[in-house]
Amino acid sequence: MDCKQIAEQDVLERYLLDQLTEHERDEFEQHYFECGACFSQLPTALTVQSELRRYPSAQAKVKGAFSRRMWRWSPALVTVVLLLAIGAWWYSARRHAIQQASVHPQETQPVPVNPPTPSLEELALVEPPSYTATAFRGVDDQAHEQFRVAMQSYSKGNYLKAIPGLRAAVKSDPQVLSFNFYLAACYLLTGQTDSAVTFFHKTISLRDPTYSEQSHFYLAKAYLKKQDAARAKDELQATIGFRGTKENEASEILRHLPK
Repeated sequence: MDCKQIAEQDVLERYLLDQLTEHERDEFEQHYFECGACFSQLPTALTVQSELRRYPSAQAKVKGAFSRRMWRWSPALVTVVLLLAIGAWWYSARRHAIQQASVHPQETQPVPVNPPTPSLEELALVEPPSYTATAFRGVDDQAHEQFRVAMQSYSKGNYLKAIPGLRAAVKSDPQVLSFNFYLAACYLLTGQTDSAVTFFHKTISLRDPTYSEQSHFYLAKAYLKKQDAARAKDELQATIGFRGTKENEASEILRHLPK
């Protein structure tokens, strides 16, 4: 038996179905296991065998034929069969894992993103100190009148216009806390930082607790505008020491400053 006869007479398929005569089977096996070309058809033969498993009667016949002749197979053939079986098992398991992953995708935990540290310019942003107009009982002098008129401009947000009247009030009575504090605030709000630093320091030097906490806080803001983080820290710590209305805000700014 040769390759041409095997191809023309469908010997390989008939062999799998156990349809060869004993003589044909012996000739086929003698040729098949010695012929490299025919032996290379093993994967196709196995595929046919797999399809036959769908039909119990054919499966029984093929199984019986292979069982009777298993001892005749060469070691190389057995090795190939085992490798194909292992490969099929690995591929099936891999495909199942991929399918499971697509049905139940692994939940990924969001990566926490820390907010960026604000710059000194951002930390230096300032809201104008609040002001409530009060009547000065028993006081009817030029300095307080100048202060009252100036603070009308301040209340409207016109800080630059308020400066001349506040400066005149401080000149007339340099020891009044409110005169010095709001003049310093107007300087800070109009970008005149050095003048703001001078008058906040003066307010603090008068040693009256009424404006002390706020003066330290806004002085820290002035130093932040000047990019002087070290002095800003000192003033923020002083602000926190009062345990007043600016404590939390000062603590938050201090947390963002370089160590």
